[in-house]
Amino acid sequence: MSLSKIREELYKKETNAEILQHQQSEFNSIGNDVEKKIDAEDLWENKENKLSSESKKAFKIGALVLGSIILLLAFVAGFYKIRQSFFAQQNVSVSIGGPDNIENDKPVSYEIKYANKNRADLKNVTIKITYPDYFAPGENPNFISAGTTSGSFNLGTIKGNATGTVIFSGKAYKPKGGLMKIVADFSYSPSTVNSQFIASDQLPVNIASSPITINLLAPQSVSSGDEVNYVFAYKNNGTTDFSNIKIKAEYPDRFIFSNSDPKTSESNNVWYIGNLSAGQEGKIVVNGKLNGDRNNFALVKVSIGSDSGAIFSSYDDENAQTKITASPLVVSQTVNGLNNLNIDAGEKLKFDINYKNEGTVGLSDLIVTEKLDSNILDESLLSIDGGSYDGNDKTITWKASDHSQLKRLNPGQSGKISFSVEVKSVIPITSINDKNFVVSGLAKIDSPDIPTPVSGNKVIASNVVNMKLNSKLILTANGYYNDAKIPNSGPLPPKVGNETTYTIHLSAMNVSNDISNAKVEIILPTGVTATGKIYPENEPLSYDERTNGIVWDLGTLNAGTGITLPAKEVSFQIKIKPSINQVGSEAVLFNQAVFSAKDSFTGENLSFTAKGKTTKLSEDGSVGDNYKVTN
Repeated sequence: MSLSKIREELYKKETNAEILQHQQSEFNSIGNDVEKKIDAEDLWENKENKLSSESKKAFKIGALVLGSIILLLAFVAGFYKIRQSFFAQQNVSVSIGGPDNIENDKPVSYEIKYANKNRADLKNVTIKITYPDYFAPGENPNFISAGTTSGSFNLGTIKGNATGTVIFSGKAYKPKGGLMKIVADFSYSPSTVNSQFIASDQLPVNIASSPITINLLAPQSVSSGDEVNYVFAYKNNGTTDFSNIKIKAEYPDRFIFSNSDPKTSESNNVWYIGNLSAGQEGKIVVNGKLNGDRNNFALVKVSIGSDSGAIFSSYDDENAQTKITASPLVVSQTVNGLNNLNIDAGEKLKFDINYKNEGTVGLSDLIVTEKLDSNILDESLLSIDGGSYDGNDKTITWKASDHSQLKRLNPGQSGKISFSVEVKSVIPITSINDKNFVVSGLAKIDSPDIPTPVSGNKVIASNVVNMKLNSKLILTANGYYNDAKIPNSGPLPPKVGNETTYTIHLSAMNVSNDISNAKVEIILPTGVTATGKIYPENEPLSYDERTNGIVWDLGTLNAGTGITLPAKEVSFQIKIKPSINQVGSEAVLFNQAVFSAKDSFTGENLSFTAKGKTTKLSEDGSVGDNYKVTN
């Protein structure tokens, strides 16, 4: 209660003395409280007055700093709010539109749409397009290629609240059924921010067809051991040329490859076609022998495509099945006692054809034939036991008039027919394609008592044997005292205790197959050493003083080296210091030169040995009789 209120109460006209007395007592009490409050306020004022001027100053500075911070935060918040009204990243977009299912080698176009829904402009705008290496961009205005898998459209500045579109077109060269992806990266810098942003989109695209096709022809049924022919027909149906085209075949497990036309490029199942122009077509015919269990099916598959790095990408593939049927007749053959072998030029080949009736009924009037498919056999040296040879068809035929057992062959009975022929000593090589020769012998036996199924192949018995021709190595070694490439010195005839030098010329030839690990090795006798002079100087010829051996490392040589290609040649110098025991005789320069290599086609280790040389160098007319050691 305030003092004024108290005073009003004191001066009210009251007659009751007790009330007056009570009010007086209350007034005294309130007065005491007021006095105490006034005393406390005076005390606080006194204490406040006692605060130092420094403290007051500090309080003022703190209040000022706090106010400044609050003001700054309010300013920053306002700035960002204003800036956001000009640019937000989510207001920039890019999208790819176009077909997601396309045909190979057919033109296709995609719309790349972009939008800037901000008030601020976008600077340094670029749309980068990324695509596979088998997609070829077309004529795209303002498109700058950055390699085989990317390029860009440089758009410069995009105004605020603006949209636009660029067109990206091209052709795909992916095998059918493949999946590719096109990616668009829209990069930009807002005019209000010193930063770069990227908006992206991508579109998966399926390749529905391929312009390159391959068809496979295979027999519906054969007997186990019969000859089979597979035909691979391929074509480029598109309008674009293709390069690095390759065809690969996957044969049945028990298929024995004989040969193919054209010849294989790698192993026995790969052909390098190379360039395949628009509209170009071709075919490959594969011959071989197919074995299998009766009533089983043999699967063959062929693919056409190209290599992408180490991965083969197929444009098209096809497969076919052949049923293995039963025949009462069985025929087999060996050559020089073997089922399969590698042969050499000039080798004699003895064929044994064995046949048997494994049926339950006798068979009459049987005919046996042997077809020899090769141009490296010497037909003039063909020796047959009865029968006749058709040179045009390269087929030998035997009938009952030649072998009486062919008149009737009862169940369980068997017989044998033999003949021989020789491989040509000189293999005909006229071009770089004359390589990897195979001699194929196909034996067949048939009887009219074996019925021909309706709408099927007649079941006869056949057997094919294939012989790969080993390449032939040839090495010539000649020696000269008078040599134009490496001049020589020393007494002629050679003299005891004196050094005389000679130049040895080596020439290496390789006939019919590529070879690897080729080298020539020569061991010099004691008293003969190499001087280190070589021509050409960069030829890989080395000399080991400790073993007195010379090695000429030829590495890999192509077929036809020395025939359709230049021979490999090297010259090197040796020196001899005759001893007293050699007086009156010709001195040995080296005993032999061994030319060795591995045949890349047959896998055989090949070797050829050339005769050694003495100081009697008949190839050097200037030596004459001056070849015997003198004292």
